[in-house]
Parts: sequence; C-alpha cells; structure tokens
Amino acid sequence: MRLRALASLAFLAPLFVCGAAEAYCRSTTCVGDCPRDEDECKITGQKLYWASGCVGFSLQEDSSQHIPMKYFRQVAQRSFLAWTELECDSGVSSLSFAELDEVSCHQTEYNSGGANANIILFQDNKWDYQGVDNTLAKTTVTFDDDTGEILDADIEINHAYNHFTINDMEIDYDLESVLTHEVGHFIGLDHTLDFSATMFAGYEPGTIEQRTLEEDDILAACEVYAPERQVSCDTKPRGGFATECGGEPAATDEDGEDEGGCSVAAPGGSSGDDTPLSSVFAFAVSAFFVSRLLGRKPQRNVR
Repeated sequence: MRLRALASLAFLAPLFVCGAAEAYCRSTTCVGDCPRDEDECKITGQKLYWASGCVGFSLQEDSSQHIPMKYFRQVAQRSFLAWTELECDSGVSSLSFAELDEVSCHQTEYNSGGANANIILFQDNKWDYQGVDNTLAKTTVTFDDDTGEILDADIEINHAYNHFTINDMEIDYDLESVLTHEVGHFIGLDHTLDFSATMFAGYEPGTIEQRTLEEDDILAACEVYAPERQVSCDTKPRGGFATECGGEPAATDEDGEDEGGCSVAAPGGSSGDDTPLSSVFAFAVSAFFVSRLLGRKPQRNVR
C-alpha cells in the first residue's frame, strides 16, 4: 500500500472569482501540477474519501493564546456538525464525526507504524507555508495512493498573521467560516468555482456566510458519502489514538477503553468501534497534501 499526503494552503483572503453553480470538485491522489477540467477539477488520480462512516478528531490542548479552549471547542463542533448527516436525494449522507480527547502534539504528522490523531491546531507565532499572511489555514491529508482512502487529516489555523473572531458582532476573519471550509478539505473536497459555496477558495473578511453549506457543498458531500454506502463506524484514528507526537498509543483505563472523548449515539445504539452507522448521528454540541511512500523518506508538496 502506497501512502501519500496532500498539503493544501486551502483558504485565501480575499479572493474573487466568478463561478457557476454545481461546480464542486473532489480532491484526488494527484499531487502537483495536475490536469483539470473546465470547472478546475482534477481529472487524474483516485478520488479521496474516508472509508469509515464516522471519523474522530481532536483539538490541540493549547488552543490559541487569543481564543480560550471553551470557544475553540464550540466553533470546531459546529464546523464538523455542518458536514454531518446531510440530506441527499436518496437519504442521509453516510458520514458523522466524534470529538476525541485533546492532544498535546502540536504538529501535523502521520505515523504509518504507530498511533495517530486527526488534529485541529492553531499556529500563533509562525506560519512556514506559501502565501504567508494571505493564507488563513492549511489542511494536510494523508491517503492511500492506490485507493484514495484517507488515513489521517490535520488542520492548522494561521493566527500568526490573521486576527480570527468568534462572535457575530465584531467580525474580522470568522473562525467558524474558515474552519467549516477546512473540514470540507478534511473529508476530501477541493475548491469550487461556485462563489456562494463554503468550498469557494476565497473568504471576504467580515462575513459569516461560509459557516453554512450551500447546494454545491451538499452535492459534493453526498457524492462522496452517499447514503447507500455500506460502512461501519470506527472513530479511532489509523493505528490507534495518540495524544502525543510520535505514534505512542494513548493511555487506556482498566477496561482497555480510551479515556475521555465525546461520541454520541442515537437511542438504543452504542458509541463503540463496531457501532452501525445508523446509530451514530453526531457529537454533542455543548458548549487545508504531502507525498509518502511506505518505507521511503516522505516527500512534501505544498500548493
């Protein structure tokens, strides 16, 4: 199995392009200068997708020096919830999410021989990627190059060069809008030319419209995660759950279950790893790739 990852400097501000409706694109295993169609969608490579019907994610425990964890968690949960169990033509989309324990690891990584975490983290002091202060966030997705199956995804938020806000009164760069867009990359979607869509590549400062999905976004998610997919639910990251960098599995309690986390099942269901998809509806709302070849030195490509 060949492993790859694609690092997307996924959200620029501001960017204005005229677009058409229903122009959604899916991310593929093609990295670098890939051929594209009239909608700017990649036309080579396997399309990316999560194989499980539910995916776990973790917040980096330090949050941001500008945003307390309480509010970071509220925003993150709403952003993932926006993409959860969407109404498709043939039923409800086959993807849900669960928030796992916070992690101390403050970097994007994938441990092919160890445990992992799908991390959402802030970069408060530096931003080492292309675009610098013109890039709001970056999602790194590791996938199987032969099939397109997503194995790991991490989201970095650029607070080093941007002022993110979390309220509806004084809005600069709206964190929820940006994070909802990044979750689209997290699940395997690329940018669209549809100006009204959450997955449009640009963000207009002071706006909150990209917090909610438009038809183009929903059609994209419904194609990838069609209601008729036959899937089970396993929220554990690939290789097990790790709270620290390096792939060491997280501590477990006496019964062998991971400590903490938040996973909500429908009445009569279970939040265990083998729970049928139909019994998992979402987490509780309380409160943007790189090339890897197994056995070789990882190669990185950033766009």
